[in-house]
Amino acid sequence: MKQILIPTDFSPNADKALNYAIQMAKCLNSKIFILHAVDPASPETAITDAKEKMRLLAKSIASTENIQANTVICEGAVVSSIMDTSDIEKTDMIVMGTLGNSAFKEKVFGSKTAAVIGKTNVPLLTIPLLAEWKIPNKILVAINHFDQDDSVLVPVFDLAKSFGASIQVAVFTDADDDYVEDYDEHEANIAKYRDMLKEKHPGLEIHAVHLAGKHFSENLKSWIDKNTIDVLVMLTHKRNVLESIFNRSMTKKMSYNTTIPMLAIPV
Repeated sequence: MKQILIPTDFSPNADKALNYAIQMAKCLNSKIFILHAVDPASPETAITDAKEKMRLLAKSIASTENIQANTVICEGAVVSSIMDTSDIEKTDMIVMGTLGNSAFKEKVFGSKTAAVIGKTNVPLLTIPLLAEWKIPNKILVAINHFDQDDSVLVPVFDLAKSFGASIQVAVFTDADDDYVEDYDEHEANIAKYRDMLKEKHPGLEIHAVHLAGKHFSENLKSWIDKNTIDVLVMLTHKRNVLESIFNRSMTKKMSYNTTIPMLAIPV
């Protein structure tokens, strides 16, 4: 994670994500880019004000955190500005804030953070408003496919190695659909997948977790709370327009249901 992009609208949510990204960058020796998007229809004073805020923000970070912040101001839509800047600066990760598990979750679903999930070419780390920075010790990876090609999980392996964290790979069995057959199959597959990962990454502590029940998000959140998980990882699959309308992304749902940072990795 050599290059980290942090979009901001100067809100408390964005500030929380920025602080988290700064602390992570200091541990990983990463370079950070702070992005603010301005509506092209805004008056000239809006751009001037944004530039001054970014200047002061970078100065504050340099003096208090001893890290250089590169600032970027774009005139355009937030989501497209994030995508374009990430591509131009070749960032390895994007960090954004959410309100997390709050009364505003339906609004958060339509927020810019939720809109970015599933569209980026790099992992997106979402930081709930109430989440505090801590070096992650336990990383939970929720999967639904047991692919032998584990290259998509490289960011997870890198973070685990950097922080000395353990990894739990979890699969969920829906109790409503052919429960017994699915459970036995998942039980065998998750164990094989764990063993494959341990063989390929002998320096990492990797465990298998099998969750079962009627509600994926509730079971996952319960496991996270009981086992003091620090970071949740979910894979995002790009869908066509109809799929987006009729099948809301589970990753997006978790982005406003989880109280811990969530890393959404594009597949």
